[in-house]
Amino acid sequence: MPGPMAVLPYVIDGTAENFARVVLENSRRGPVAVNFWSPRAGPCLVLMPRLVRIAQEFGGRILLVMLNTDDHGELIARLGVRALPLVQVFRAGEVKDSLQGVSSEADLRALFSRHAPVSDAVMQAHVRGDTAQAARLAAQSALERPGDPYAALRVARLLVLDKRPREAFALLDALPSEARSEGEIAALHAHLALIATLLEGGDEPPISQADGLFREAAAAVAHDEYETACERLIACAACDPDYRQGLALRAARALAALPMADEARAHIDALLASRR
Repeated sequence: MPGPMAVLPYVIDGTAENFARVVLENSRRGPVAVNFWSPRAGPCLVLMPRLVRIAQEFGGRILLVMLNTDDHGELIARLGVRALPLVQVFRAGEVKDSLQGVSSEADLRALFSRHAPVSDAVMQAHVRGDTAQAARLAAQSALERPGDPYAALRVARLLVLDKRPREAFALLDALPSEARSEGEIAALHAHLALIATLLEGGDEPPISQADGLFREAAAAVAHDEYETACERLIACAACDPDYRQGLALRAARALAALPMADEARAHIDALLASRR
């Protein structure tokens, strides 16, 4: 049975067949809220229009997926959903937050805000091509949310678009180590670390064999040669596991998450397996 409220472009129906694509893959690009509901449960029908109203307020900054538990029992069991209604927020393929029961609009708004706080002013500046202004506004928003690493991630992405990769790297590099290990943040941090190395290396000779290998990886990334970059990073980690606090291996793992041909991914996976 389709969700009666799944009528907006950012409110869609989820199924067992599309869950990996619609929820897990999309959550690597931005937050996805999944509403687990049943047409036989009155509280679910009370919650649903509230969720849609909040989704409208956020205007697509968070994707809302309606998943009818009656139609997809095997998936629901695998996900461990036991009580309805339930709203879970997925980021980087994992559940990061949730609300159980018939939550108020204020509670739902707070849930969405924790994961998609970028203001309309930021989006408007970005859409009209003023990325520098968007980055400034996003940075101001991030200062108001010091405990939210994804606020820093949004600013970093805008800085990259504004051709300011050094500033983007410095911003992510200043995050606590546990935040830097988050999927989306880890991938961008590693990518920017390599770019920063390429930009800052200049004509100075490498200070060690590991440093030379890391710079070669940076140059390969600049040309989208991810297989070569991972080879150099694995070699760097083998040469000096503590180089830049273990950044070489983290960078290789982050690059492995980027889109690429199946053959290239298999090669990189084999390289990473050799370091386990």
